[in-house]
Amino acid sequence: MIYALLALGYNPNSHWIENAVKGMTSFLSKVDDNVHLQNSLSTIWDTALISYAMQEAGCQKNDHAVLSSAEYLLSVKEKQRHSKGGWAFSESSTSPLDIDDTQAALRAIHPYAVNEKWYRKAWNEGVNWLIDIQNNDGGWGAFEKNRHQSLFTLLPIRNLKDTVIDPSTADLTGRTLEFLGSKAQMTLTHQSIRDGVSWILKNQETDGSWYGRWGVSYIYGTWAALTGLTAVGVSPNHSAIQRALSWLKHIQQTEGGWGESCKSDQERTYTPLLYPTVVQTSWALDALIACHHHPTEEIDRGIDYLLSRGTNHSSKAVTYPMGAGLPGHFYIHYHSYQHIWPLLALSHYMKKYQ
Repeated sequence: MIYALLALGYNPNSHWIENAVKGMTSFLSKVDDNVHLQNSLSTIWDTALISYAMQEAGCQKNDHAVLSSAEYLLSVKEKQRHSKGGWAFSESSTSPLDIDDTQAALRAIHPYAVNEKWYRKAWNEGVNWLIDIQNNDGGWGAFEKNRHQSLFTLLPIRNLKDTVIDPSTADLTGRTLEFLGSKAQMTLTHQSIRDGVSWILKNQETDGSWYGRWGVSYIYGTWAALTGLTAVGVSPNHSAIQRALSWLKHIQQTEGGWGESCKSDQERTYTPLLYPTVVQTSWALDALIACHHHPTEEIDRGIDYLLSRGTNHSSKAVTYPMGAGLPGHFYIHYHSYQHIWPLLALSHYMKKYQ
């Protein structure tokens, strides 16, 4: 936009350009004495996930951090004009609303929605919005309903399909199903749940995995699909789930963890890292835990990797990017992920097996 304004003859000192530059510099972040420019702030996403992880680990609704995060999430929703029930990725970017942030925020405010009027209102609006925005094919995309076709995709421009269309994806469909099942108590008796499950089953890869669009990558998609399916009542004995479990067990590394390269979404096939990562190990573990009534050897090895090596991980095992923006070009390192996902996996292990 700045280049466009300059090309149109705007003075570099005009308030339009100065404001734009100030906006960009506000995204600068200093880490380990290095300064880099963030693509976007992620305050809503981070707040919702951290609060949810704390609650799953046993923090109660009267905990100050949990309560203040819920108050924050409610306040930003009330500030959003025409919110339609959802949340956006960041307070600095309240439009467009998106599926993933909405289900994450709803998880965080869930304890307050039972008895508190304004939280109940936000909860009802959010759940209804999630159901309303489900695509006609049964899945969920990121931002809009039924935006999976466009004539622009016929243009010979690289990565255009990753930007101009918003198709259903396994990660978003799985995470939405998991939320609706675990927090909204929806099951296969609901048509929207059956449609979502049908989409997941139809879009499984031949090796048993699922591709995840917004995380890296097949481990992410498979985790979301498996936790979503089991949360709404699909039996772990289902053949699709068994194929996925076999795939996860097959790609477990000798150290006990899991690791996948960003090259996976460029090649559209699973590409392993030479080392496991903390976050991907946590995703794989969470999926295995959701599907097994008792700990397995693979689960025990994964837990051992997180615990016994938890203070000895190399920096690359915790800093390798886990968020996917644009395949082959843009990936995201969330500084909170190395804490959120292990905490969730370990909490779910304790709840189920202890």
